[in-house]
Amino acid sequence: MFRASLFWKIFGSFVALILLTAVLAGWIASRRVIDDAELQTDLALRTRIDLLYELYAGLVSKPVAGDLQERVRRLGEQADTRITLIRADGSVIADSDKDPAGMDNHGTRPEVLQSLEADVGRSKRFSDTVQMPMVYMARAVRGPRGVDGYVRCSIPLVDLENRLAGLRNTVLGAASVAVLIGLIGALIAARRLSRPLRSMRDAAIAIAGGDYERRVQSAGGDELGDLGGAFNDMASKLEREITTIRRDQREVRAILGGMVEGVLAVDDGERIVMVNDAACRILGLSGANDVRGRPIWEALRLSQVPDTLSRAVRRGEVQSVVLSLPADGREQTIRLHVSPLLGETGEARGAVLVLDDITERRRLEEIRRDFIANASHELKTPVASIRGMAETVIDDPEMDVNLRRSFLDRILRQSHRLGDLVEEMLALSRLESRSDDAKGGETQDLRDPVSEVLDDREVQAQELGVTVYTEIASTPLPVRAQTEALRRIAGNLLDNAIQYTPRGGRVDIRLQLVGRDVVLEVQDTGPGIPADKHDRVFERFYRVDEGRSRGAGGTGLGLAIVKHLVIGLGGRIELESLPGSGSTFRVLLPAA
Repeated sequence: MFRASLFWKIFGSFVALILLTAVLAGWIASRRVIDDAELQTDLALRTRIDLLYELYAGLVSKPVAGDLQERVRRLGEQADTRITLIRADGSVIADSDKDPAGMDNHGTRPEVLQSLEADVGRSKRFSDTVQMPMVYMARAVRGPRGVDGYVRCSIPLVDLENRLAGLRNTVLGAASVAVLIGLIGALIAARRLSRPLRSMRDAAIAIAGGDYERRVQSAGGDELGDLGGAFNDMASKLEREITTIRRDQREVRAILGGMVEGVLAVDDGERIVMVNDAACRILGLSGANDVRGRPIWEALRLSQVPDTLSRAVRRGEVQSVVLSLPADGREQTIRLHVSPLLGETGEARGAVLVLDDITERRRLEEIRRDFIANASHELKTPVASIRGMAETVIDDPEMDVNLRRSFLDRILRQSHRLGDLVEEMLALSRLESRSDDAKGGETQDLRDPVSEVLDDREVQAQELGVTVYTEIASTPLPVRAQTEALRRIAGNLLDNAIQYTPRGGRVDIRLQLVGRDVVLEVQDTGPGIPADKHDRVFERFYRVDEGRSRGAGGTGLGLAIVKHLVIGLGGRIELESLPGSGSTFRVLLPAA
């Protein structure tokens, strides 16, 4: 009926107390009744023995009269008492229940012996004569010469036991009624005490399970009511605290999840207590849930990070180092900043590790340094040429007209080269900063800008002795891009091919639709590019053949611009080349 163990503890305690009280009270009452009954029996026997003493004291030492036995018998019936007259030698001269002739010597009976020392003797035992338990009382008859005999009376214990049994039944009945009433009261009290406590238990379990709005009902104005009110106040405060903690946790998770830097925290045992996704990505961890609670040296196989954390925890000092860690077959440069978490007494209770992946930053710094160095070098060449030739013309006012014109033509060409270099540097800067959206514009036929580029480069190819062959599809090749972007892609690829092709060589231009891609292919018969340098040819100012390229002109930025434009249009660029076999650049743009 009741599943709460507290109820059974309270009810069981009440039941045990009631039963113990009832048993103790019944035992005390029974003992009191028995003592009172025995006292009353003794008083009755004493009254009888005193009366018998007055009647028969003078007969015990005289010869037995003929009617003595009969008189004793009638008196015993009237008094409902067994009467026995005994001589000094122990022989029975009269008995109200038995024939004295057939009775044993009674001189050694306990009550008889006790009467010699006390006023009366008393004993309780089983009678062999009448075959039942009896209570005996005897009194010695004393004469001038000593004890003349004994007067004894007795009553059966059966009557006393019957009376006692009745009294026990009465006491037992009253005790049973008291116990029943006590049990009912205990049940009511136990339920009254256990109900609010059970309600508090259920509420505590619900709150532990996440139901922070659970409350207990008022249990009255006593201590249990005060306890219920305190419990509700505690639950309200706990709900507010949990709500605040959860809000803070969500904010912290959102902040950590949105951070580019990795954050990892450990306790004083160097076990991971918090890690964000960026840290998992940088350190190559499987996931925050998988590593949380594990020692960092177990979750992370890289010794540098645990060692740095250990020093921070052990020394209680900030540690900052830059490490090179392997990642996907390459090395990444990571800046580690470790701050110890100090307790109230200043001891280190853990540490927080901030991981900053500076690989791209370092790469960009190197690219910027190379770019500045290369740009300075590239700009220095035409500037130096212009300055030198201009100074020569100025210093020699009588210079031959044809020679002067030659110098001026060379100055003009170097100025054009300088202008092209600056223009392409600005164009590349716009592309890398995404200020120039190559995808803008309407859908157009790629054949048109490619044909315009071929017309523009025809004279240049003839001057360098390079033959250009074209293979262009007869059907439209639609792409969505700005016209200038398409012209720059085709023009830079054609310029690169013409410059790298020796005199008498050829350049093939193919334009066709392959699947869902529009393919522009430029193939030359130049010296070719080693396989290990295929990726580097798209870097700014990079030249495969340094000496030959400078002699052939060019800015060294053309292929870098092509790469950015193609990627911006959602396409890709492929290169097939080996030393001595020429090069083939293939641009694949999605068809509109």
